[in-house]
Amino acid sequence: MRYMLSSVFILFCCMFYMQQGFTQVPTARLEFVSLYPKPVIDQAHPDAADVKFGFEGGTAHKVAGTYYLFTTEIFDTPKTAAVRLAVWKSRNGITFKKHSVIVSTNRDWNDTTNRMSPWSPMAVFDTERNVWSVFHVGYRRKSNSTNVFNMSGRIFRYDSKVKGIRGIGGPYVEGGWLDIDKKPDWFEGPGEIVSFYPYKIGKEWWGFYGANSVPNHVDAVGNVNPNAKNIFYAALVKSQGILTDKWVRQSQLNPVLIDPEFVENSVVTKIHDSLYINLYDGANKHEISYACSKDGIHWGKEQLIEIPDAPLDIKHTRTPLCLIREKDGLYSIYFTAFDGKNPDKVEPLWHNGYGKVWRMIVRLTE
Repeated sequence: MRYMLSSVFILFCCMFYMQQGFTQVPTARLEFVSLYPKPVIDQAHPDAADVKFGFEGGTAHKVAGTYYLFTTEIFDTPKTAAVRLAVWKSRNGITFKKHSVIVSTNRDWNDTTNRMSPWSPMAVFDTERNVWSVFHVGYRRKSNSTNVFNMSGRIFRYDSKVKGIRGIGGPYVEGGWLDIDKKPDWFEGPGEIVSFYPYKIGKEWWGFYGANSVPNHVDAVGNVNPNAKNIFYAALVKSQGILTDKWVRQSQLNPVLIDPEFVENSVVTKIHDSLYINLYDGANKHEISYACSKDGIHWGKEQLIEIPDAPLDIKHTRTPLCLIREKDGLYSIYFTAFDGKNPDKVEPLWHNGYGKVWRMIVRLTE
C-alpha cells in the first residue's frame, strides 16, 4: 500500500508539472544571505549626476578580480526612450566607477531603424571568435502607437576590439543585427523581440528571447483593454553554428512557461554540466525570480529569493543582472529596483521612480 501511494503521489507530481508546462522539478535553491545596506549605484553617485531616472537591465561579470557592470542609463526625457548603454567597473564589487558608454539614443522618436532606444546590454564571451559580445534590444516606436513609450524591438550586437577574456572593458564596435529565422510564434506580439541572452550548452549556442502580447495602442499610463491580459513570454532559440550565425526558434519547446505570466530579461548561468540557472525579471515586489535546469533546455518552475526587511528604497525589484560565483558557495547578484518616488508623475508610470543598482549575496544549495 505504501508503495502504491508513493507511486500515485509521484504520478500526480509529474502530471502537475506537465500541465503547467514544466518539464523538470527544481534541482537547486538560491538562499538569501545578505543585502548590501545601500545601493551600489544611485543618483548620489558622482558619475550618475546626469542620469535623471536611474538604471535598468543588463548584465554583470567578474573577470580577473574586477567587476564589470553593463546597464541601461535612463538619463533624460522621454523616460525609457532617452537612454544609453554604459559599462561600470569595480575592484571590490561595491565602489563602482563609470568606465565607458557603448551606444546612446539617436533621439529620433519617429525612427524606423530600431536605433531610438538601446536597452538591456547582455555581455557574453564568444569562445570561437575570442571576443566579448554585447547584445541589446534596439527599439523603435510601434507603427500605430500614440506615444514613444510603446515600442517594438530588434536585437543588435557590439564586439570588443580587444581580443581575449580581459577585453571585457572594451572599447566596443558595431557587430550587426541578430540573424534570426523569420517565423514569429503565436505568442509574439507587435513588440517583436524585447530581450535576448545567449549561452553555451556543450559546443552549441542556445539563447532565451523575450516577447509579449502587449498591443499597439497603449498610452503612457499603461491603460489597455481591461479584458486583455498582457503576458511576457520567454522562449528558446538555437544557433545553427557559432554565435554570429543564424538563430532558429525552437517552437516545439516554446513558450517556456517558467512563469505563465511574466518572464523578461533572462540571464543564464552555467553552474556545472548538470545545472543551469536562469535569473530574470519576474515583475516582483521584494523578490528575485529564477529557474533551474539540468540541461539548459528543459526548465523547472519559477522560484523566488525573498528579500527580508527590504529597504524603503526598494519599492519594486526589477531585473537581476548576474549570478557571480564568489567564495565558499556564495554568489553575488546585482539587480535594479525602483524606489517608487515620482512626485511629478513623469511618464511612463510603469517605470515609477529612480532605478537603483543593488548587490545581494546568496548561497547555492543542491
